[in-house]
This record gives sequence, C-alpha cells and structure tokens, in this order.
Amino acid sequence: MPRSLPDDMRSILQGLDRDAFRDRLVARMFCAAGDIRDVALSPILISREEHASYEALARRVCTAALDTFAARIDRAAFTGDAFQRLMQALPIRQQVISGNARFDFLETADGPRLVELNFLGVGTTARPHQAAAALLDCLPALGERHGVLRPTAAFRRQLERRGCKTLALLTKDNDREYVTPWLDRRLIQQQLAPVDVLIVPRAEWGGFTATGDGLAFHGRRIDAIYPRELTWRASIEEGIDLCRFFLDTGVPCFDHWGLVLVEDKDLRFLVERDPGLATAMPRTWSLGEEPPGTVPERIVLKRRHEHGGEGVFVGPAALPTEGREQWLVQERVTMNRLPVRSLLGFEGEVAYDVATHVSFDFDMTRRELLHCEVSGYLARYAPAGDVVNISLGGGVIPVLVEGVAS
Repeated sequence: MPRSLPDDMRSILQGLDRDAFRDRLVARMFCAAGDIRDVALSPILISREEHASYEALARRVCTAALDTFAARIDRAAFTGDAFQRLMQALPIRQQVISGNARFDFLETADGPRLVELNFLGVGTTARPHQAAAALLDCLPALGERHGVLRPTAAFRRQLERRGCKTLALLTKDNDREYVTPWLDRRLIQQQLAPVDVLIVPRAEWGGFTATGDGLAFHGRRIDAIYPRELTWRASIEEGIDLCRFFLDTGVPCFDHWGLVLVEDKDLRFLVERDPGLATAMPRTWSLGEEPPGTVPERIVLKRRHEHGGEGVFVGPAALPTEGREQWLVQERVTMNRLPVRSLLGFEGEVAYDVATHVSFDFDMTRRELLHCEVSGYLARYAPAGDVVNISLGGGVIPVLVEGVAS
C-alpha cells in the first residue's frame, strides 16, 4: 500500500525550508499568497507495483461502471427514479464516451476499499498535484526515483486522440470570485496546451450557437466541451435544457452528463457486473436491510445521488425515519493511519484516503473499454475522525509515483 518515506530517504526532508516550500506552492498555483492551504511536509510514495495494481483495479471498476451505463440508458432495460429517467432522455450522439473520473479509496490493512465513484466535474484537477511538484522543487533529490503524475497530461493525450484543438471549459459564474477553483481552472487551461481552452462562465453561454455540424462560440469553432458546471443534481435539473442543447450539437462532451446514471452511492451494481469487485468495497445495504444488531457507530449513512462527499454521515446519531428509500447503509471501514507534519503546524496521526484519477474511452456500440489509465493520485488527510474532507480543516498529502518523470 502507499507508504511514507523510507528511513534511507527521511534525511532528505531535513533540508526542507518551509518558507521556500510555501513560496513554491504559491508559484505553482496550488494556493494564493493570501490563502495558504495546508499540505503535509512528507509525501506518500506509490511504487510501480502499487501503481499497476491500482490501474488494474481502476480498469475493472471502469469496465463495470461504463457497461452498466450503456445498459441503464435504455428505459426498457432499466427503470430508475425521476432523476435517472431525466438522464435517460439526454441524447448520446458520440459513439465513444470519453472522460476523466475519480475513484476514492480508503486504505485498509487488507487493501484498498472503493467508497466513492465520481464521473462528473471532478476527474481532471490540477491543483493537488502542484503540491507534489512544489515539494520536488525544494527537494530535487526526491525526484531521482519518483515523480508527479498529472491528470491533465492524460486529458491532453485524450483530446489529441480525438483530434480536438479547441475545448470550452464550462464554469460557474462565480469561479473568479473564489481563488481556489479559479486557480484550478487556470492550471487546466495552461496544462492542456497546445489544446486551446476557453474558460466560459455560465453568464456567457449565450455566445454558443449550434452550427448544424457542431458548436461555435461567438463564431469560433469548438471541438469539445468540458463541464465544471451542471455537475450537481440540482444544477443538472435546473439546466437540463442547456445540457440537451450542448449534447444535441454532437461535439464530444468530457464528461457526458448521462454518466450520472452510475454516480450512485450504491456501488453494488459494480459487483453485479464483476463479482470479484466485492472484496474491493465495503458491504452495503438499503436502509432497513442491514444485518440485525448493526449499530450506527459502525456504519456510514449515505444519501443516493449526492455528489462527492455530500450526504455522507459517519456513525450517525440516528437513522432516518422518512424517505428511507433515499438512503444506504455502508459498512464503516477502519482506515489506515499515517503520521503527518504539515506546513501550517499540524502534527499527529491521521486518517487518509487515496483517490485515483482515471482517464477512459468507452465504445458505446461495442460496449468495450478502449482505453483506461490511472492519470494521477490525490491524497487527503483528516486531523480527527474518519471524515477525509479538506474543507473541514484537513489538508493534502503530496503523492509521488515511482518511475514517473515530472
């Protein structure tokens, strides 16, 4: 499993200048000078063998998820709830569905457990990987055997395979008001070069027109779109006509909104497609079907169709009595823990996760996975408890991968 620096490399960290590291984090656009985000001072390392293992697991998860997606778009074969029926009505005019997902794993003594599956709006990020790059700037000796794996590099190759030279990145209107998302958008724009990325806030979407054979923005041809808006349930429902407009033009959408059909908190559908995946995820039950004697302290309560970490309650004080069909009960995973010292002075043993960014191409006609690779890693730590969420006061752990050139 991913590990901290071995003893023969720990002496390298003694040369880390915190002020220089902070400056490099700002220069690398991980954070702004007036809004320093916390980062662990020591990275975790992923060996070639571990990377190959994660990639094999990601390929199986991706195959099962996308095969399920191809089946669920058929209303005759799959009867979902009102939201899923709305997604089934969206057009699919591209034979190959391409995208950049993120699979969240919790490390345990028995191996990783998949706890979240996200296809919309989270797959290609640039900021967290800049933390690892900033660490290597300060400690170049670390880069002799390990490097930074960036999701944007795989996304660029993906766009080039599809012949896309111009990409419209669809964002929220207020992205520029909040420095963290705006830095991420700008890094994506920079790192996808030579693909020309237009960052288009929602207020300017009126500049898009259907050309009959594609899409244009103020008369300029657009080869593909990448939504970072309309990726949460409420925003999709509100903007469903916009989703349909973009998809009707036929330009590739990275990621297709319909993929939310498999962004369910209930991951048991993966096991239906690939029974061997049962050992790679926590046990899950519909609310009320959990084994007798199950105590709330040992479960995680999850609301279906929520995005990312929303609607997740670890060790809930009580279980819902109304709308029970909207909830799942999941076995609480005993997470591995890691000692962390951070830039902003935190020191202690923490729970952490390892998320894999996954770049994929899937042929909808043949229902065949054409390409799948783990394109990057994101590790976050929780200073207390088992909720790994940097917005609640945790931080990022830099991740270095053996044999990767930065």
